[in-house]
Amino acid sequence: MQLSRLRHLLLLPLLTPLPAFAAQTSPAVFSPWAIVRLIAALILVLLVFFALIWLFRRLQPGSAGVSGSPMRVLASLPLGTRERLLLVEVGKQQLLLGATPAGITLLHTLPEPLPVDSGSLAFSGWLRQAMERRKQEQWQNQQARSAGEKPSSSAAGSSSEGSS
Repeated sequence: MQLSRLRHLLLLPLLTPLPAFAAQTSPAVFSPWAIVRLIAALILVLLVFFALIWLFRRLQPGSAGVSGSPMRVLASLPLGTRERLLLVEVGKQQLLLGATPAGITLLHTLPEPLPVDSGSLAFSGWLRQAMERRKQEQWQNQQARSAGEKPSSSAAGSSSEGSS
């Protein structure tokens, strides 16, 4: 008998007519001022977030953004998924380091500093020439198509030139 009364009490809110709930007045959640406050709060949270990111990057030890640092990583060469060689400059001395999950090991102290920028400039120069060749070949193929000729297949030859 008590179980049936409990069921009736639990089902009573479901049987209550909906207009009874609609008669209650609630504050306007989406009023213009509420939306302005919401957007202002969102902007404030984003500003604090980006300020913290900027601060953490500035305070990170060994970061490239710190000017006047006596140490900097000149080059990095990955050897595997978690192993790499690092060329580090400390003052006027260059060190070759091996970095693994187990630790960092000094492999060699270079007697004379290596010219670091020449490698990156050589690669950028090679990349620029390859891009210019590709643009030139595309332009020639486009001209050949408009003249009704068969396009040249020199694209395969240029890729083999870059690998040597």
